[in-house]
Amino acid sequence: MKKPAPLVHVIHNPGAGQQKHSEKKLSSAIERHGFSIDYASSEKRSLKDIRPETSFIAIAGGDGTIKKTIIKLLDKKLRYKRPVALLPFGTANNIATSLGISSDLDRNIASWSNYNLRKFDIGQVTGTAEPLFFIESFGFGIFPKLMQKLEGMDTTAIKTAEDEFEIALDTLLAITETYTAHTCSIEVEDKKIRKKCIMVEIMNISRLGPNLRLSEHADPSDGFFDVVIVEENQREILKNYIAEIAKGKDVVFPVPPIRTKHLKIKWNGKDAHVDDQLINDIKKSRLKVNLMHSLVEIMVESKKLK
Repeated sequence: MKKPAPLVHVIHNPGAGQQKHSEKKLSSAIERHGFSIDYASSEKRSLKDIRPETSFIAIAGGDGTIKKTIIKLLDKKLRYKRPVALLPFGTANNIATSLGISSDLDRNIASWSNYNLRKFDIGQVTGTAEPLFFIESFGFGIFPKLMQKLEGMDTTAIKTAEDEFEIALDTLLAITETYTAHTCSIEVEDKKIRKKCIMVEIMNISRLGPNLRLSEHADPSDGFFDVVIVEENQREILKNYIAEIAKGKDVVFPVPPIRTKHLKIKWNGKDAHVDDQLINDIKKSRLKVNLMHSLVEIMVESKKLK
């Protein structure tokens, strides 16, 4: 008797990125590699009716789709825990890039037949009206200000991912030049830090925003956050870094992070974000940030395929 094809529950954002992968194109590629599919759009009840025989869940979309789906998975009481495969269709794809996951569709799907599992940590923020969860980063200062600026822009003239990155980097550079520093108080392990800062980012992965590698060794499976702090007197360092990235250079941010499993933080400004969402209810509160270790298993390419 022929062995049935492994069943994949596919959650797809058909509008992600510039290529606009269709349901038909995606389904055809997956079936061509010997898998059967339960398809769901990310815009609908994407985790409804996951069949018991499902082998794993594949998320096809950008960082926002990946984050929202994983948080829903953690919140939903699934009878069987399943690994997650990522098909990065977004513009930045910071999550997949940090994990070394290819953006090539066929190579990525081919790896599903012989994969390794990588644990993935989740960040939790308490002290807000409701607990917040993050996969990429939680932070204050120039990056939420960038998100705010980009949300208000007319993007009809943007045709390519390169155009989008160029506008984001130019806008970020302008913000960095003029952003007002705010006092930030941080308690990490047995240290108390109080600085005037233009940026504080609690990183779970190595990249942020327009694919900026702010913490070279940040690893979402190691049980630690990388806390990146840019003080007011380090403004020129950050400006130079952004300018080098805008020129297409692959440079690492020179300010070393602080590694920790948990911290307490108070930001005296108002610009804050959790992953790709702006948050407005911090009210200069003293927040607690905790790491929840290895909550998710992500499928990554086996070394045998490289």
